[in-house]
Amino acid sequence: MKINNIPASKELEIEYKGKIYKVVEDPIFILKKGIYIPQPTRYWILDKRLRKAIGRLEEKGYIAKFCDMITNDEKLFNFFVNLHKKEVEKRKELFYKYFSSFKDFPLSKVILNDDIGIGGISNFRNKPFKVKCLHLWTAYHLADENFRNPIGEFVLKNIEY
Repeated sequence: MKINNIPASKELEIEYKGKIYKVVEDPIFILKKGIYIPQPTRYWILDKRLRKAIGRLEEKGYIAKFCDMITNDEKLFNFFVNLHKKEVEKRKELFYKYFSSFKDFPLSKVILNDDIGIGGISNFRNKPFKVKCLHLWTAYHLADENFRNPIGEFVLKNIEY
């Protein structure tokens, strides 16, 4: 089955606090070798220098630090759970706009699953909170005002870029 009018990946140049960052926005399904693959991550860091700088923070243990901080702060935990819920709703909106003919296909279950949030993180309503990676939260922070978050803000303040 070939779908027409599928949005293509878009490279975005985003100005944030006086700096330019490059992020890519992917559609919720990508066509690879004739097969549609669910893509629960809509935003990616495109800039290699930025990815490396974020990776250096991850090497310093900030993923675990954020997991603990969010798990132990109810207000922060609810904030991130709500971001995940917002992403679930956005994916559903995009699905029904562009991919509704896939609704009976098994692959749509990933995109329509209420328990799969940003970046494919499952069971996001449960503790301990899973951060997965700092790149993910930074990409969403940059690419969409509705997904601004403390992880992305921290990363952008603390990287050498």
